Amino acid sequence: MNAFSHRIFLSPLPILLLFLPGCTQSSPWGGSVGTEDGIESIFNPGTPLLGDDDVVVSTLWDVREGSWVDPTRVHAGAESITVVDPPANQIHLASLNGEAGRSLGRPGGGPGEFLRLLDAIPEGDSLVVLDAGKGSVQYLTRDGRYLSSLHLDGQPWAGFRMEDGTLLVKGEFLSDPTEESFGDWVRVGEGSEPVAFTDVALDPLPEERGAVCSDLSPWFAGAARLRFTKPEIQMFDRSGSLMTRIRIDLPVEEVTEEERRTALDELERRLETRGVPAPFIEQSLVTMEERWRVKCRLGPLRIDRTKKFAAFLEQNPDDFGSGSATLHFLSEEGVYLARIAFPTPWRDFAMADGVVYALTREPDTDLISLEAFRIDLPESVFDEAADVLEEARKSGANGS
Repeated sequence: MNAFSHRIFLSPLPILLLFLPGCTQSSPWGGSVGTEDGIESIFNPGTPLLGDDDVVVSTLWDVREGSWVDPTRVHAGAESITVVDPPANQIHLASLNGEAGRSLGRPGGGPGEFLRLLDAIPEGDSLVVLDAGKGSVQYLTRDGRYLSSLHLDGQPWAGFRMEDGTLLVKGEFLSDPTEESFGDWVRVGEGSEPVAFTDVALDPLPEERGAVCSDLSPWFAGAARLRFTKPEIQMFDRSGSLMTRIRIDLPVEEVTEEERRTALDELERRLETRGVPAPFIEQSLVTMEERWRVKCRLGPLRIDRTKKFAAFLEQNPDDFGSGSATLHFLSEEGVYLARIAFPTPWRDFAMADGVVYALTREPDTDLISLEAFRIDLPESVFDEAADVLEEARKSGANGS
């Protein structure tokens, strides 16, 4: 895999090509399509259609803003990039050209203030803000002016909007829809109680053995659940019906006993440094020892609606030292297209119009930067992906 050797700070510096294209010679797909319990299942090999030299990646710009405390989420809007900074209870904006902009919000319980900021999702000319401290969704203008709010009557953890505008939120709610949904993802709307998004059981895979390694995210026409350890992507339509399963032959990486002990020792040290009482430290160690059976190396999953491709992140979890980021790209239909390695760990990423916006982390200092990379996949690969999928469907229908 080619390595990155340069970083470019702030625009408008010239673009640096990090991978140079060779002759596009796609690998034979080697996948298959079948049916399980009436649901189409697409099986991808562990090798993507494109080789390492078939993708052009360009570094566009890099913003490192000293006022940011510890950003955790990034979103790409039509006119700006939104960086969510929960410890500061602030939302930072950056231009599509890489210029740091204003910051919105401040700690507090009033309109436009946040008690425990979770996320701020661009939606047209407004921001949809999840506040765990208030148990609410706030709607703000892009300049931070308060518009309205929606009380969730519970504890939100995360959320996103689907293409049709439906807001899905994960959390614990007083109306307790979890028994119906077999999970915590619900639809929320003004003047109504949370309603379960799906009646499909969202239980963990057997090999995850206590690890929390799955989550929901937007998909093109609905939502998708990425089971991080397999990986398996379950594609749901907007009504919550399971439509397709996508699998990629990437191995589950189990945690060795030495790695588990080292991670537990580091966790204990961090908790003691924070002054956590001994009984709580012991409880945390017992919980994490059970959880750390496999490494949740895969996720999150993001989509680029304009370019019609999706990507999920692969990197070693922070619990086990973290490591450099790798993106795995898929077509909208679920064919494994490409794999791209990056030189640093990532906190989160977003995609829009062929550009990846990543919250990258310096391994030595833990400082967070916002970096932009243009991803150019050959247009021919999308036609090829559609062709191999159609051939696989015909072969499956013929029983071959």
